[in-house]
Amino acid sequence: MKKLNILIVCEHASSQFGGEAMLPLNYFLLLSKMQHDVFLITHSRVKPHLENNNDIIQEHIFYIPDTWLHQFLYKISCKLPDRVSVVTTGVVMHFVTQIYQWKLAKKVIKLKKIDIVHEPAPVSPAQPSMMFGLGVPVVIGPMNGGMAFPPAFQAMASRFENMLYALVRFFSSLYNLLIPGKFLADVVLVANIRTQKALPKFRLGQVIELVENGIFSVVEKRPEQLIKHTLKVLYVGRLVDWKKIDILIDAFNACKSQNIELVIVGDGVLKHDLENYAINSPLNKKITFTGAVSHAEINEIYDTADIFVLPSIRECGGAVVLEAMSRGLAVIATNWGGPADYLAEGTGILVEPRSREYLVQAFAKNIDLFAMDDQLRQQMGLAAIKHVSTHFLWQKKVEAVTTIYESLLKDKT
Repeated sequence: MKKLNILIVCEHASSQFGGEAMLPLNYFLLLSKMQHDVFLITHSRVKPHLENNNDIIQEHIFYIPDTWLHQFLYKISCKLPDRVSVVTTGVVMHFVTQIYQWKLAKKVIKLKKIDIVHEPAPVSPAQPSMMFGLGVPVVIGPMNGGMAFPPAFQAMASRFENMLYALVRFFSSLYNLLIPGKFLADVVLVANIRTQKALPKFRLGQVIELVENGIFSVVEKRPEQLIKHTLKVLYVGRLVDWKKIDILIDAFNACKSQNIELVIVGDGVLKHDLENYAINSPLNKKITFTGAVSHAEINEIYDTADIFVLPSIRECGGAVVLEAMSRGLAVIATNWGGPADYLAEGTGILVEPRSREYLVQAFAKNIDLFAMDDQLRQQMGLAAIKHVSTHFLWQKKVEAVTTIYESLLKDKT
């Protein structure tokens, strides 16, 4: 394998930010371990997260400044609903960031003799990219998007929000020609067919399917536990409206099984409201909110649980599903978006989002099923481990990306 000089470009590379911000960091770290010279352009706001990491050569990171305009746009975005700020102030903020990224990338490419540029984030297929005109091949993605609410939950989006997203979709192909990073990219990576359909119509490069989320390792089997008489049901994720934790709380209270408990891990704007909602429910003493938990501690949480649940109705990815599966947990999730891409037959149960009432009943029914059938739960957990180790390991993803790099560079010579 030829040693490559690779430049990873992103807004955020951080395990503390989690989610999308972890993807560029993982590529940066794993490609570096493959003996390539890997460099990173990211925003200075994540510098405190990276500068004490002993696995990183600090001289390989180049930071763009946190300008007054970034700070002004951020303050505005905090006053807007999440899904509105993403396609308004978020887009403008990213555009400002990309101007600095492009200028800095030109310098780094010349200074470090870069062979290839890879922009793993943002994962939105509609978001324009300024990674063009750099003089070296460009790879963008894997992207994951094109999501909408299920038909039964369309009312969750306001009329303004629907109009805003319709405008974004309508003009996507046009502004991706005006800012033609994706149009000119040598390779565009997509996580699934849904995302490919959401790409701008005009593009010159290859489109290759590669899942965007991954897992670093899996357990061989569930940790040995003492005989338990209580089924611990686990949710991990943000506490926001489209995650539908209120449905999970209602489903938990509708269960016939008595020996169950629910642990909700995470933070978000609805934390206080959901805690009050749980307090006023019949099984309130069996529901625990832990707040946010660090990545260093999360595996211990998974290992003390019995099943994992994700009632989300707008989940493009859902890395928590893969995390739970990698620890041998059977999963119950909504059959919509990312979880449907990750769960295979025999590794968990997918519930159709037909209506709110149906989700409550179906989640309750399946929690009861696992509470009564230890053998089924263990079988699905083992199948989940095997499935993740075959299809979703980060090392295999990075090897696949490296093959794409080498193929591109071979074609250019």
